[in-house]
Amino acid sequence: MFKNVFNMSKKKANEPIVDDELLENAGAAPEEHTLADETEKELEAHLEDLEPTGDDDVVARLEAEIAQKDDRHLRLYAEFENFKRRSQREKLELMETAGRKTMLALLPVLDDLDRAAKQAEQDEATKAVWDGGVGLIVKKLYANLAGQGLKPMTSTGETFDADLHEAITEIPHPEMAGKVVDTVEKGYFLNSKIIRHAKVVVGK
Repeated sequence: MFKNVFNMSKKKANEPIVDDELLENAGAAPEEHTLADETEKELEAHLEDLEPTGDDDVVARLEAEIAQKDDRHLRLYAEFENFKRRSQREKLELMETAGRKTMLALLPVLDDLDRAAKQAEQDEATKAVWDGGVGLIVKKLYANLAGQGLKPMTSTGETFDADLHEAITEIPHPEMAGKVVDTVEKGYFLNSKIIRHAKVVVGK
């Protein structure tokens, strides 16, 4: 099969019109072989070594190569799909927690506002000022932060959960044993992820 390629293209552009046989009959010395002729012979010999022994061998070899390429293609496709899913998940997580640092910086301010609200409840004059204006501003602030995914954690009265709460101390309280008696520092979620655990007092 490979030999035919060379047999069909034996005549090259630089070959002489008179061949060696005609030169010998005319009494002239035959033309010396060129480097191209030697290279052609070596290539033909190499192609003879590659010549398949039969059609079955060719088919089997091609089928094996196709199967190998299909397997490689499937593996690459699976890796690419995994990469796309992982990239999308990481992008979503980045978007959800993009304001994490800003929210963490605001939490101490929110703590101060909570303490001010408790203090205002104990004084009638202060309570009137709070309910009349300052309290409405604080509620609006909380509403805006909630729109960004910030949510305060409800702790007092709940069963102690080490995944949510950080126990500061335990106090004797048989009626609320294993539950949060008081919240010292409120915990917060950001898009369902904890950004600060609640510091609590637990009953025993």
